Amino acid sequence: MGTASPVANVLMLGTAEWDSPIATNQHYVARELATSTKVTFVESLGLRRPRLSRDDLVRMAGRVRKAVGDREAPAHRPRPANAQIVSPLVVPLHRTPTRPINRALLRRATAAWLASSRPRVLWTFTPVTYGLEEAADVVVYHCVDLLATFPGVDAVAVARGERTLSTRTAVAIATSTAVRDHLVAAGFPRIELLPNVADVSVFTAASRPAAERRPAVLFSGNLTVHKLDVGLLESVATALRGHGELLLAGPLAAGGGSFDAELRRLEDLGARHVGVLTPDRLAELAGTCAVGLIPYEINDYTRGVSPLKCFEYLSSGLAVLSTPLPAATELARTNPHVTVAEGDDFPARLPDLLRPVPDTVLDDRMASAAEHGWSGRGALLRELLESELVGGR
Repeated sequence: MGTASPVANVLMLGTAEWDSPIATNQHYVARELATSTKVTFVESLGLRRPRLSRDDLVRMAGRVRKAVGDREAPAHRPRPANAQIVSPLVVPLHRTPTRPINRALLRRATAAWLASSRPRVLWTFTPVTYGLEEAADVVVYHCVDLLATFPGVDAVAVARGERTLSTRTAVAIATSTAVRDHLVAAGFPRIELLPNVADVSVFTAASRPAAERRPAVLFSGNLTVHKLDVGLLESVATALRGHGELLLAGPLAAGGGSFDAELRRLEDLGARHVGVLTPDRLAELAGTCAVGLIPYEINDYTRGVSPLKCFEYLSSGLAVLSTPLPAATELARTNPHVTVAEGDDFPARLPDLLRPVPDTVLDDRMASAAEHGWSGRGALLRELLESELVGGR
């Protein structure tokens, strides 16, 4: 971590909880910016409409407890010394009847930032901002997904927010070409294409030599029917029987939609769910495997995904097998360790990828991921912010 004094007050609007099971772009960006600025991370405003499900009710109850000051629950993710976490109590509906209420509640939750010294920065991962950009000297819209296409998300609220932000944003950051094209169509005048990166040093440090690897195939991420091609996973589990093992690491039903029945079928086929792992434990597991999977269904939402797990896999020395996501297909053109396949060809690629390889190949895979880490990306984002602050003055 750097030791420079903070030069700005950054309000970061997230789309997830700080302690969500899997760290995403927003958590790493908050960590990196907090090395040189004061960061206030505002947890999700609830773009996905809640349902009367156990997961959603537990999540809402947890937000209420945090909003009223309950600090008994331990933090699962380290909090940078220069950052604070805000849990706003808002109505998870973002249409005309609730907008005045939510605007007042969000401003109350962010009152310290609104009263803070300038320069003030709004760095938002959500386009639903309730006018907070009006109090900022610099506005950055960090768009990592095609949010409006995710099941349950209020597409009207997203579109309205992006129309407003397009006239107030200094720079928009897109994490894939599909997201960039969307931002162009939405009218954002300046867009930086910065595909997702990973905490590669953690995974490289835990990588094991070829002699200590086993024919295991790993998928790490949210186990959700909205993103995963479950039929493809079943065909992988079937193809591995007697030849290897399919490991699934991650939370169930993140983002809505039960995955219980799907997991039971996969386990009946020999797959094993290892649960939700910390980054260190996930890196230790990945370092003993042979192949990393990105078995996403191709739909309107996943076409905009830039999977950071691709670089986690590579930095663990794994071969990568992915469905034809645009971002993965683009990477495969320049990285021979990334294979793109679909349909019956997907499990058919496994025998070649599972064959033992020398340590030199593992080293080459790790080297191909080295430049896609948060160390370099954090420096780039801090430089971008400093440039915007200088320009703003």
